[in-house]
Amino acid sequence: MIIDLSVPIENGMPYFPGDPQPKIEKIEKEDYVIHSLLLSTHTGTHVDVPFHFIRDGKKLDEIDLTRFSGKAYVLDAEGKDIHSLELPSSVDILLIYTGSSKLWKNGWTMDNYATINEEFAKLIVRKGYKLVGIDSPSIGNSKVHRILLSNEILIVENLSSNLEKIKGKVVDFISLPLPIKGVDGSPIRAIAVVRNDETRPGK
Repeated sequence: MIIDLSVPIENGMPYFPGDPQPKIEKIEKEDYVIHSLLLSTHTGTHVDVPFHFIRDGKKLDEIDLTRFSGKAYVLDAEGKDIHSLELPSSVDILLIYTGSSKLWKNGWTMDNYATINEEFAKLIVRKGYKLVGIDSPSIGNSKVHRILLSNEILIVENLSSNLEKIKGKVVDFISLPLPIKGVDGSPIRAIAVVRNDETRPGK
């Protein structure tokens, strides 16, 4: 089973304050139609790479594609203290479901979503994950970003509310970015492949 974990890119969608407002414009030609797109590297469901916060960090096109996908555990943190939850070591990606995604286009603001703190970010580093994702517009403050990105842990933000369907499970996570050279991130199409033979993490 494949579950789409991306939010749709569309006119009127939420976007981070200060970022360009996404815009899709239809252009009609004589006998065909195209569209122009105005997007930022952080529009919708997207990945942050080290260059986003680390001046000499790796840019998007400098990162091997294998870093964007792998075996993932979906941590159920909705209504809980994220920082008290146990993290498995048997996977290489951590996805955090907080419930913040339920507010997408439904009362979502920049001050009512869940984040992680610096100590939790350090725990993620110690666990050795190569990527961490969350269903919030931002995983945390600048220090949280720097802790993760300086250790080359990629960050996926704005995962959709479909993450709720697989909380507590182990899945194959795929999140391929656009092939853009020299940038700090990219919108992605994030999906989870759920297999019946593996749904719980090992220790």
